[in-house]
Amino acid sequence: MKKILVPVDFSATAENAADYATDLAHGIGARVELLNVFQVPEFSPAAASLVWPLEEYKLIEDDAKKALGKLVERVEEKYKKAHHELGFKAEVFGRSVSGEVEQEISKYFAECKMNLVVAGLNRADKLTKTLMGSVARKIIEQEIPVLLIPAGYRFKKPKKIAFATDFHHSDIPVLCALAEFAKPFNADILITHTGNANSDLALHKQATEDFLNRVADRVNYRNIYHRHINSERIKDGLDWIVENGQIDILAMVHRKHSFFHRLLKGSYTLNMSDHIQIPLLVLPPEHRIPM
Repeated sequence: MKKILVPVDFSATAENAADYATDLAHGIGARVELLNVFQVPEFSPAAASLVWPLEEYKLIEDDAKKALGKLVERVEEKYKKAHHELGFKAEVFGRSVSGEVEQEISKYFAECKMNLVVAGLNRADKLTKTLMGSVARKIIEQEIPVLLIPAGYRFKKPKKIAFATDFHHSDIPVLCALAEFAKPFNADILITHTGNANSDLALHKQATEDFLNRVADRVNYRNIYHRHINSERIKDGLDWIVENGQIDILAMVHRKHSFFHRLLKGSYTLNMSDHIQIPLLVLPPEHRIPM
């Protein structure tokens, strides 16, 4: 991974995500780019007929750039206090653009060849959660890898990453990418599958063995383990592993028509982030970009 993109709106949650991304970048040797998307009335459907003066637009743009510059300085200053490697400087850059948030993030991600979006997930109130969740979902739907950081969660070196799977073949290349992400930290990857194994024990055992054999053949990483979670409901199984598995990051694949797709289409991602308070990494199917 070489480039991490952090959408910022100058909130405490966004700044915390930027701090997390900077510490993450330190561990994997990446650069961080903070992207602020500011809006003016002409982008609002309710104000579509208004003519926005150029002078006023420039004022909004200048204010956004100044705020972004100050944010970059704060992030760099906190980084310097946390890390004292001689001659090592955090690569943190900022850019401010106008438009719709999810559209500009997607455009910037593609054009600048970013590898990961790190976004803050606000849980202050229902309105904020709905807005932040809406943007996050739209980014995920565009098959962009996103690491969601709950409000107030501070970076710590990941020691265990849980990867929730339904044994789909497209999860194998995703595991390869996840292994590259885990290697700099020597983190364990815990492959988890939720289901009621008692319903068809032989079928479940065969599916598990087939998937783990493919993992062994194709994923070049030793610290991979497997754990089955016996639960009728996927939601309950994921809650259990997060609360009892001593994991630092929960990773899942967002694939249309899968059970994860149904979770994300509902409010479960936001609800889960409210009470588990760990980062959630959502990856597109067959994700092959080195993490």
